[in-house]
Amino acid sequence: MYVCGITPYAAAHLGHAFTFLTYDLLQRRLEDMGSAVHMVRNITDVDEPLYAKADELELHYTDLAENEIALFHKAMCALNMRVDTSQPRASEFIAEMAEAVQRLLDSGVGYRLDKDVYFDTTKVDEYGSFFGYKLDLAIAIDRLRGGNPDLKAKRNKQDFLLWKSVDDSDDPAQWDSPVGRGRPGWHIECSVMSRHLLGDTFDIHGGGTDLVYPHHEAEIAQSKALHGHNPADFWVHTSPILLAGEKMSKSLGNLIFVSDLLREHPMPVVRLALMHYHHRIGGEWAEQLLHEATELWKKLSAASGRRSVAAVETLLRETRAALDDDINTLEVIDALHRFADAPAVVATDSSAQLDKVWRLLGLKAI
Repeated sequence: MYVCGITPYAAAHLGHAFTFLTYDLLQRRLEDMGSAVHMVRNITDVDEPLYAKADELELHYTDLAENEIALFHKAMCALNMRVDTSQPRASEFIAEMAEAVQRLLDSGVGYRLDKDVYFDTTKVDEYGSFFGYKLDLAIAIDRLRGGNPDLKAKRNKQDFLLWKSVDDSDDPAQWDSPVGRGRPGWHIECSVMSRHLLGDTFDIHGGGTDLVYPHHEAEIAQSKALHGHNPADFWVHTSPILLAGEKMSKSLGNLIFVSDLLREHPMPVVRLALMHYHHRIGGEWAEQLLHEATELWKKLSAASGRRSVAAVETLLRETRAALDDDINTLEVIDALHRFADAPAVVATDSSAQLDKVWRLLGLKAI
């Protein structure tokens, strides 16, 4: 499983927590079913917004990245997220990325635009068809998400950057390569890292819905051009958590940081609050959910050891069924309420089964 990770310049906010909680629960359920999961979550430490933020803060971008990566890992650990098998950084794979760009140039899929290199989207079958965005919408989204569809010298509006040439000696991020001095475009980074760590084809590729286009569409196109097929068998996308009607984002500055929440609420409460949202829907953040989650966790803690073996087995069965139903955390919350409200019994030896539930949902560090 490969999940697109953070660009480390304002990491570990609630939006990140919601996204990665989805894949944490998916990984836990797969392991609960007996699967061995190789989980890769990359770090995009080669990216234009990172450089812009570092310049604004008068820091070297590597110093900013290191600080934010440390904060992110601390927050994920505090939220009891499963530890990734691999956490590759884009900066560790520059040579492999340049090699992939050279192969695309050699095959005629890539082309030079001045000293930059672009991907010719007409060279792959039905570019844009996988996620099905209409051309006008795709171009509008590309324009909003850092693309340059209006660059007249490009062959096609949807063509995207593979390699950015850098001539400025003061530019902090540049590498020598067979395709010139510069740095890779965003999309080629994930294509190269996922293949290097998981092979030409792997099971699941995840990320936020904001990555559907152009990032994931571009990944598919690159993989088809380089290896002849889609890189992943299944694609999973999480919708955003909103604040005042807008997606929580670094550019808007409407962020709630995980560290701030965890100063006031224990880990299980924050996880339970986020589980009130379905990953395909997301929604407006409601602080009231923290209060509801607090009450639920109190009831669940009080119920431990005072529910029948049958009640615990029912909870485990319902939790597994809910996660199998498109990671339906709303059904999980309902099942937890039913269990918490069930009649108390004399203390029973059901702790082992109940531990399976807590482990499955990450509510205790078991």
